[in-house]
Amino acid sequence: MVINSEHTVEQHEHVRRCVDDLDRILARFPVSRDESLSRLIPDLLDMLIGVLGLDLVYFYAKDPISSEPFELARIAQSLEASAEPLEVGRLLRGSLGAEQGKWPSQRRLTIGPSQLSAMILRLGVENDFGVLLAGSRRAEFPDETESVRLKIVASQAVNWLQEKQLLHERKRISETIDQQVALQVQSLSALSRKQEREIAELRRLVDSPSAREVDIQLILDAMPAPLAIMTAEGEVQAVNLPVLEYFGKSLEELKRWSTIDAVHPDDLQPTIRAWRRAVETGEPYEIESRHRRRDGIYRWFHVRGFPLRDISGKIVCWCVLQIDIEDRKNAENALVASERNLNLIINTIPALVWSARPDGSAEFFNQHYLDYVGLSSETVQDWGWTAAVHPDDLDGLANAWQLIMASRQPGEKEARLRRFDGTYRWFLFRANPLRGEDGNVVRWFGLNTDIEDRKRAEEDLRNTQAKLAHMARVMTVGELTASIAHEISQPLSGIVTNASTGLRMLTADPPNIAGARETVRRTIRDGNRASVIIGRLRALFNRKAPLTQPVNLNEATREVIALSLDRLRRDGVILRMELADSLPLVLGDRIQLQQVILNLVQNALDAMSMVDGTARALTIKTELEESDRVRLSVLDTGPGLDPALLDRLFDPFFTTKDEGMGIGLSVSRSIIENHHGSLWATANDGPGATFSFSIPWNLDDVTSMHDRDARRTLAENRVTRNS
Repeated sequence: MVINSEHTVEQHEHVRRCVDDLDRILARFPVSRDESLSRLIPDLLDMLIGVLGLDLVYFYAKDPISSEPFELARIAQSLEASAEPLEVGRLLRGSLGAEQGKWPSQRRLTIGPSQLSAMILRLGVENDFGVLLAGSRRAEFPDETESVRLKIVASQAVNWLQEKQLLHERKRISETIDQQVALQVQSLSALSRKQEREIAELRRLVDSPSAREVDIQLILDAMPAPLAIMTAEGEVQAVNLPVLEYFGKSLEELKRWSTIDAVHPDDLQPTIRAWRRAVETGEPYEIESRHRRRDGIYRWFHVRGFPLRDISGKIVCWCVLQIDIEDRKNAENALVASERNLNLIINTIPALVWSARPDGSAEFFNQHYLDYVGLSSETVQDWGWTAAVHPDDLDGLANAWQLIMASRQPGEKEARLRRFDGTYRWFLFRANPLRGEDGNVVRWFGLNTDIEDRKRAEEDLRNTQAKLAHMARVMTVGELTASIAHEISQPLSGIVTNASTGLRMLTADPPNIAGARETVRRTIRDGNRASVIIGRLRALFNRKAPLTQPVNLNEATREVIALSLDRLRRDGVILRMELADSLPLVLGDRIQLQQVILNLVQNALDAMSMVDGTARALTIKTELEESDRVRLSVLDTGPGLDPALLDRLFDPFFTTKDEGMGIGLSVSRSIIENHHGSLWATANDGPGATFSFSIPWNLDDVTSMHDRDARRTLAENRVTRNS
């Protein structure tokens, strides 16, 4: 099975590569709380350079822990820039301004000798975290897909920075409170009971709701991401400023979040169920839902709720973090739409399109394929598609498919496919591999093309060629009339002489029975000889359909020479036969191959008849080529070839003879090409020319073989040679 649709493969691969790129990049953001900015960002920038094919990436942000500025740049090796990566920030500030928060979203930049198209993403709701700049020498950068991917990366970076800052603030405040309490306990440990009562009162005040409320609010307001604190029972206790600013509602209103329009109506019940289940089980929860902004627009959020426990493990409150994922959702929807459009494109292709797994089992068929075979997508999955292949072609197609998969290269095979109405039509199955970054095949794509009309045209052409070849044989044999008459007259004369002698011996007194018996044997021998000659002529004149069978090329050559011996003697031509020993059998039509040999011999004799004063020699050679092919060559000592006419020698009706029709070499080439071979002519180093043809003997080189006996004979011949 097979496809060669480059445009479709590229679109499908582009969509999948986008998804894979996002997965690889987003997976780099760690879940661990110990990951530092100096370890994360270099790896992230290197990944952006490699995965997105960028020439420049620049990152600037304040460390969420130390608040120190952090600046880093990566330049691709392909960018011929003299500036070191650490100098890029200074160059960018000189070009775009000293305040990164005011940089434009897109700009053309000059880095060394290169012009870059830059996309600038400001980090944070108030652009207060920093910037991410991506640059490429491509003028159309960024396209829509690249823009979406970079925005998702920037959004994820902001989320990571916010969570990092939140965790740091929580830890800092917790450590501060613990230190203060420890110092107070240590300093008051030696005081009197009265003082101990004061300490107890102080602890009571620290643990009181009002004190906790002050500490919680400090933590909340320090966080840039929307964050809410819920009681252990599930009621809203406190929210930070980003929550109030986003929803545009007061804390009292937000405490009734389940009854107002804060959550999209379609997401409200799933959110309530997830929250109640978390409160009942005490387990963290995550859910994606749409929240209504103060201007009435709903945006997607990833909500993460986790419990905060005291020393005894009791839940004190719930922390609910809301991360804006609207851009990521839009990107996911865009990818889904792209895949849907790709499927629509594939289903409208007027051909049978399919794809298969690396092991060869099918996984996808377009609608045109399913409509043609009249089967469902479930039925044709895996190897179910083979049910529509003609039984006589199934083994050959399966073997070809295995060879293609083993080679991991594109391949093709012809086979008949059953239409929904039961009619079989010829198709060309083409397959192309899709490789991963490691070079291994990750998927096969195929295209089946209807070639029924072409096969019929080829059959008509073969019939026409067969008729033309028969006419050429008749003409060639006509030219050998004298040689044929001589060949037949010899055994006939022997028959007459032997019959007369035998009659005379029988009439003698006494009859010579032993002598008569011997003359009868000679008569039978000459009769058989005449019968063989007549059989050869009958085969050449016959118009039977071509018969594919194993042929011994040496024997076929000797039979042709036997018909030409009289002319060879008459023209004074020296014959040299250099036939290779143990020549393997070839698959073909014996009569057609003999016709080609006879035509080449006759042309050589005609060419040498025009030369006087030099020796005339005809050499016929057979040999085995290294590429599992057999070659036959006919060498003459005639006038040679005109280089200007070489390209026209095999054209129909082109001839250099005064009385020739110009069809002999054209028909010969067609015959050889139908045998999967080639016919050509070359000038000799000395006098004359050489005409050669080469055809395969190896069973694997024959793409179509309908004669099972011929297949078996050739296979046995190959086994014998290999042993």
